[in-house]
Amino acid sequence: MSNHIFAEMLIQYITDATPLEESLVRLIVSHSSFAEMLKEDEVFVGHYPLEYWAQQVLEETVQRMQSALDALEKKSKE
Repeated sequence: MSNHIFAEMLIQYITDATPLEESLVRLIVSHSSFAEMLKEDEVFVGHYPLEYWAQQVLEETVQRMQSALDALEKKSKE
């Protein structure tokens, strides 16, 4: 399966399983470690189901958002 097809399947899976808009899901997936891993080792990525990658991508996004919120809070206290 090509990288593009697997990424599109993941985008569709997340879009269908969450209330997120497809355009936001595309942005999230394209900036995730999943996208980098898919470029580097398609075989490794292909050994895990879409559900696994969806969870990884969304957890990574939540962590990044929390870090951004923490930074904003710290800056506002300065």
